[in-house]
Amino acid sequence: MFAMSKLAESAYLVALYRALESERSDALIQDPWARQLAGGQGQLFQTLLGHSQKFSDVIAIRTHLIDKLIQEQISRNKIGLVINLGAGLDTRPYRLQLPSSLIWLEVDLPEILEYKHQKLLGVKPQCTLKRIKGNLADSTLRTSLFTIINQLSKPVLVITEGLLGYWTETQVARLALDLSQQHCIGRWILELASPAALRGWQKQYSHTLYDQYLTDGKPAFKFAPHQGPAFFQTWGWQVVNQYDVLDKMSQLKRATLLVNLRAVIRKGFEQLHIPQAIPSQVVLLAHPNGLRAAKNESDMITNREIKTTHKHPEGTRT
Repeated sequence: MFAMSKLAESAYLVALYRALESERSDALIQDPWARQLAGGQGQLFQTLLGHSQKFSDVIAIRTHLIDKLIQEQISRNKIGLVINLGAGLDTRPYRLQLPSSLIWLEVDLPEILEYKHQKLLGVKPQCTLKRIKGNLADSTLRTSLFTIINQLSKPVLVITEGLLGYWTETQVARLALDLSQQHCIGRWILELASPAALRGWQKQYSHTLYDQYLTDGKPAFKFAPHQGPAFFQTWGWQVVNQYDVLDKMSQLKRATLLVNLRAVIRKGFEQLHIPQAIPSQVVLLAHPNGLRAAKNESDMITNREIKTTHKHPEGTRT
């Protein structure tokens, strides 16, 4: 039995929601290892929190959206390195169809990565999988991480699924700055909540046994900027795509009557060009520094291919 920090234990519950989704006949994702990773702790947290179907649907749609974005970015932008910050019990390197040449780097606390390693012994990932154990809030760890990344000199996609909400605005700002200063990081996928969603969680769930256990009575979630994705523009990050999780629930007929009504009202506001905050969204950001590096890398590969072709004209190769 691995002793995890209390907040890290929330990964058990997320894994259980992926397992529940995988077992549906209309499943959006398939995660054969989710229930094994969730274990009894995941089921216990499910009971403590309640509203299982609602949260399961939200996690399923979030996971589905990020899965699609990852595969699109790898294909379109020749991503050579994916970095999952706060990887938790994520199994994408095992369950997604990925290029064998891709390097996938997971970063999280030692206890959670060791637990996952032991549970998945003997399971072969689809690409090269590496893990770095440590606390991402530690600037020394991040400096070492970025040194490794820059040495690899590959176009990088960063994922922070479910991580930023637990951080303060100052911590997120420092991470956004750090990522913007790395010449090879051009894309960043993240999940973002609105201030209204944060207040709703605190009002409805802050006194549950689940929240009390994980956070010792302190607020679990802290980051929900009123600017939405525009918060990251200060450090040069540009919004490429943003997806409303609740709208997607309505489209897939997974939503409650209230959520469906919200979707109708939101469309009306959009037609009137009145902006509205999105309670929960998945966002793809891009940074010019990383995009230039990716283009240079692509140009170098093209040049090498041209030189190889000139050395060995068609029909003369030995």
